[in-house]
Amino acid sequence: MTQNRRDFLKQSSAFSLLLSHPALAAQAKRQHSQLASYDALGLADLIKRKQVSPLELVEDVIRRVERVNPKINAVLTTNFDVDKARARARSGALEGIFAGVPVMLKNLQQYKDANIDSGSRLFAQVIKKYGNRTQQNSALVDAMERSGMIITGITSSPELGLIDTTEPILHGPTRNPWNLNHTAGGSSGGTAAAIAAGIVPLAHGNDGGGSIRIPACQCGVFGLKPTRSREVGSGGGSRGGDEALNISSNLCLSRSVRDTAAYLSVVENKNNPNLPPVGFVSGPGKKRLKIALVINTLKGQKPHPEVEKATNAAARLCERLGHKIEPINLSINGEEFVDAFVGLWASGTLGLEATAKQLLGEGTKLEDVLEPWTLGLMELAKRRGVSDCVQRATTVFGQVTATIEKVFQSTDVILSPVMTTPPYKIGWHDPRVEFKTLYQRVIDDVGYTPLHNACGTPAMSVPLHWTADGLPVGSQFAAWRGGESTLLQLAYELETARPWARRRPPVFA
Repeated sequence: MTQNRRDFLKQSSAFSLLLSHPALAAQAKRQHSQLASYDALGLADLIKRKQVSPLELVEDVIRRVERVNPKINAVLTTNFDVDKARARARSGALEGIFAGVPVMLKNLQQYKDANIDSGSRLFAQVIKKYGNRTQQNSALVDAMERSGMIITGITSSPELGLIDTTEPILHGPTRNPWNLNHTAGGSSGGTAAAIAAGIVPLAHGNDGGGSIRIPACQCGVFGLKPTRSREVGSGGGSRGGDEALNISSNLCLSRSVRDTAAYLSVVENKNNPNLPPVGFVSGPGKKRLKIALVINTLKGQKPHPEVEKATNAAARLCERLGHKIEPINLSINGEEFVDAFVGLWASGTLGLEATAKQLLGEGTKLEDVLEPWTLGLMELAKRRGVSDCVQRATTVFGQVTATIEKVFQSTDVILSPVMTTPPYKIGWHDPRVEFKTLYQRVIDDVGYTPLHNACGTPAMSVPLHWTADGLPVGSQFAAWRGGESTLLQLAYELETARPWARRRPPVFA
């Protein structure tokens, strides 16, 4: 590690206090509840200085799960054997920037050491019948482990990640640590809740329509969706073999900007000829940015007053930091875009019927293994036909991307809300709600994030606002493809100007 990086680890925002006081660090070793105040890089530094061991950190995380998970239901304790984490912690062979740091993996990633059921009764029954058939890790998991991370749990997701809340029938709802009556968001809701509640400082998430940014927004943590095909092993989310329709990206959620920056540096595909590597972005930049402010959704819908207040406050903060804000309207046909995006989204369910019958038998009733929301999307895709879904998306996404690229020719960043509403109550997007009703709710509430999945542009949710009743509301910042450095540098500035990591929800480990 270079001296510059050591210095940066010591001076970073909310985590400098414990790292700079040996007495408190020693106390943290005796009283592990102190460890919840560290980010992942801070924990890695403690390990290097032999203030704590990887096994002690793993045991501490296990205790935190036992303490708070019964309230928030973020971690799937029956899907993973923690003895595997203990064994890795004892191995003594951990190297890398995150050596010895416990993290968690979302229940949608290929991982041979856990029962990944994707939040679905269908795949839970397949695992029950055949056992875990996964023989190898995804490229992303391999990269995580090469960086020294210890996967210590699996976080909950909705069925197949198909909705913006985490309330699967199979595992039950994940609750928001800021208010247990409210959603933690989705589809990386288990990850966001586990971080917000102090179980781990960093965990994996993925994003096909807002699934990193939405739960980050609703749980008051930091979440970045990278540029399309930025990370190792990317490309699996495309439809019809067209990379331009690859709407899904993997990265993480965290409590500190530097943790996400470091995570990106270890999982990015450094051999992508179209994307020069980002590397480790270690702090704010000097350039003052042109930031375009967008308030209404693509369909012209105004957000909830509290969301509008949060977005305007974020704009004023950026102005105080010296950046230039210019309100704009995006010249995009919102109805057409939403229709095309939902069609592509729904087309991903069309293989489930054949999968169910092949693995569980011809007599399998889909309503017994798939949720009503999933079945509704399946019927929508069947009515349109997969070729129509793909063709519409190809045409519309191309038009929308050209429009957004033109915007970025005269601006550096687009600032908008993440959701139209603050965190809603558990049940509002329950997958068992009648499909037509639920469809309209989702379309109305998820008004900003899918645009950047369609365009392949990086976007982040930054936790800068809390409502009067204590619920987080994030703000979305997006850049043109390859612009992760710009976003992370801005995020460091925002983190320093309005620190969020010291905030603690009522449910915290």
